[in-house]
Amino acid sequence: MATNRVLLGEWLPDQSDSTGSPSTNLEMAFNVYPSSSGYAPFPKTSRLSVDMPNGEDITGLFSARQNAQILTIVGTPTDIYRGNIVELRTGAGDITPISRTGGYSSPRENWKFEQFGELVLATNGTQKLQRYDITGDAKFSDITQAPVCRAIATVRDFVFAGYCNGISNKVQWSDLNNAESWDSSDTSQADFQILPSGGEIKAITGGEFGLILQEKAVQRVSYIGTPLIFQFDLISDNTGCISGASAIQYNGVSYWLSEGGIVSCDGNTVTNIGEGKVNDYLFAEIDKTQIENVSVAIEPLKNLIVWNFPTSSEARVLLKYNYSTGRFTTGRTDAQIVTGLMTQSRTLDGLDEDYPVLDDMPISLDSNLLIGGQFSFCGAEKKHVVAFNLPQDNAVLTTNDMEFGGFSVATLAEPIVENGTAEFQIASRQSLNNNIEFGAKSVTSLENRADLRSGGKYHRVRMHPTGNWTNAVGFDLTVTPQGSR
Repeated sequence: MATNRVLLGEWLPDQSDSTGSPSTNLEMAFNVYPSSSGYAPFPKTSRLSVDMPNGEDITGLFSARQNAQILTIVGTPTDIYRGNIVELRTGAGDITPISRTGGYSSPRENWKFEQFGELVLATNGTQKLQRYDITGDAKFSDITQAPVCRAIATVRDFVFAGYCNGISNKVQWSDLNNAESWDSSDTSQADFQILPSGGEIKAITGGEFGLILQEKAVQRVSYIGTPLIFQFDLISDNTGCISGASAIQYNGVSYWLSEGGIVSCDGNTVTNIGEGKVNDYLFAEIDKTQIENVSVAIEPLKNLIVWNFPTSSEARVLLKYNYSTGRFTTGRTDAQIVTGLMTQSRTLDGLDEDYPVLDDMPISLDSNLLIGGQFSFCGAEKKHVVAFNLPQDNAVLTTNDMEFGGFSVATLAEPIVENGTAEFQIASRQSLNNNIEFGAKSVTSLENRADLRSGGKYHRVRMHPTGNWTNAVGFDLTVTPQGSR
C-alpha cells in the first residue's frame, strides 16, 4: 500500500487521455480558473439589473470614466442607455436612454465601444461612428466626418476605424487628438489606407501601436509623423482572424481567434497559444455559424482573458486563459456577453433609496460593486446585466488515466484544497479500450478522507471541491498494487 501525491496539472483536452504518471494533466477543468498553484473557483452570475426598457437583448456593455464619474453604457439593437451597475438594478427610472435622435435600426453586429478622452465612441457596423460626451451630452450623435465602420480602436492619440464605408480592406484614422476630425488635408494628420492583400479587416487592437487583424494577415501600424503619419508592417501573411469580436489587447499583447485557434501577438510575432492544448476542443464545442457572436474581456484581478463563445445550445462556453501561467480552463454560462465594469460608490442613504428592504439586495454590503472605482467582472444574460459574484458550486477537476504498476486497487483519496474539502469519483479499467464509468460520489469524512475502493490498471479521478474553497492543488491517493491480472 502506498500513498501517491497527485498534483493537478495542466488542462490539455487536445492531448492523450493517458499520461501514465501519478502527477497528471487534466481531462477536465470545469467552472474553475488557473491560479498560480492550482485551480480556483470561477464565480457564478447573479442578476444585477432589471430588463432593458425596450425589451431587447443587450448587445454591448461598457464602462466610461471621467474623474470621479463612472457610467455604465448598455447597448441593444435599437437603443443605448446609461446608468451605473448598481442603479441599473432599481428600475427603468434609473436607466436613462441616450440613443441618438431616431434611435438605430438594422444593426450589422453587436455594439463596440471605445473611450477617447471625454468621448464614448460606438459602432454597430451600420450607422456612422457615434459619439457621446460623458460630461454633458444628453444623447449620442453622429460624427459627421467619420465613416461607417465595423472595427474601432485607439492607437496612440488617434481613433482607428476598419472596414470603412463598405470597403472591407480600408482602414481610416482621425486627426491627432481629435475623434471628430476625419478629413484629410495639408494641416490634418487624418488619412486612410487601402490594404492590398490579406482580405477583409476583422478587428483592430490599439495601444502604443496598432494591429490590424485581417482574414488572412496581421498588419502592425506605427506612428512615424508627417508626411506618411503611420507605417504599415506585415507581421504575418499565414495567420488571420475569423472573429473580430474575439480580439482584445492587454499590456501590449493582443489575443484573438484565428483559423488555427487561439493566438497572441506582441507586435512582432504571432504565437498559437492554444496549439496542442485547447484548439481542437474549442472548434468542436463552438457554433461556427455564430462566429461573430462572441465576446471577450480582461479579468485583471485573476490574470485572465475570458472568451464567451456560442454553442448550439443556450449555454455558452467560457474559455479562460491565465496570461501569467499560460494555462486554460473551461466552463459554461447563460451570459451572452462578458465585460469588465467599473463601479460608482454608493452611500448607505443611496442604498436605502434603491433597496428599501436590504435583505432584497442581490449583493453583500462589502461587495466591490458598492465601492467606487472598483473593477467588477460582469456580463449580460439576454435583457439584463449580471455580475459574476456568486460562490461556485459546480466545479469539476478530472485527471487523465493514471498508472501505478499493473493492476492496483485505489482505496482512499485525501483532498489538498485550501479552505475547503472535496467529493470524489473514480473510474478504473484494465484496458484503455474499456469504457470509462465513474462511480458514485464519495464524501470526505471528518478525517478528510474519501473511501473509493476501485481496481484496475488505469485510474481516473474526478474531484468536486466543496465548501468555501479558494484553491484546489491536488489530492493524496492511496493505492495497493495487486500484481498482474
